[in-house]
Amino acid sequence: MRARGSVLGLALVLTLAGTAACGVDPTGVIDAGPAPVISAKGALANVYLLRDGRLASKQVATASNAVQDVISALFEVSKRSGDGLGSALKVVRLEQSVLGRYGVDSGVRNDPENPVGLRLHVIVNGPGRLGRTAMAQITCTARLREEIWAVKITQTTAKGPMALGEHTCREYHDLAAAGVNLPP
Repeated sequence: MRARGSVLGLALVLTLAGTAACGVDPTGVIDAGPAPVISAKGALANVYLLRDGRLASKQVATASNAVQDVISALFEVSKRSGDGLGSALKVVRLEQSVLGRYGVDSGVRNDPENPVGLRLHVIVNGPGRLGRTAMAQITCTARLREEIWAVKITQTTAKGPMALGEHTCREYHDLAAAGVNLPP
C-alpha cells in the first residue's frame, strides 16, 4: 500500500512541478487565421522562335522573370513549338546558364565612367555544331533583358566542349522576321 501511495504522490509532485516550473499559465486554443502558404507565381516572357527560318517573338510562361528561367522556357517551348513557329534548338539540350559580370574592371554599375553589365554564359549539349539561327534564338532572347550585355555560348559534344564565342543580337538582325525589331 505504501508503494502505491508513494507512486501517486510522486505523480502529483511531478505534475505540480511541471505546471509551476515555467511560470506561464496554459491557455486554450487561439485561432490565428489560415496557415501561411508560399505562392509561387509564374511570369510571362518573350522568347524568339522561328517563323520560316526568321526570328519571331512569342510570349511564353516562365517560372520567373530571371533570365535563367527565360532561357529554360525557350528550350522547353522549342521542343513543342507550334502556332507556325519552329526552333533550331530541338536538337540540343540546355545544360546550364550562368550570369557573370561584364565590363571594365568590374566597377560600380551606376558609374558612367566605368559601365558594367552582365554576361550570360549558356552551355548546351548536342551533336554537330550549333547553327547560326539557334545561336540567334538564345542570344536575342537573353538580350531582351537590358542588363544582359553579351551572351557567351559553349556547346558540349562527345568530342568535348566547343567555345562558340560571345554574341550580341545585333549580329543576327538579318534574321529578323518582317516587322520584328530585335534588341541590340
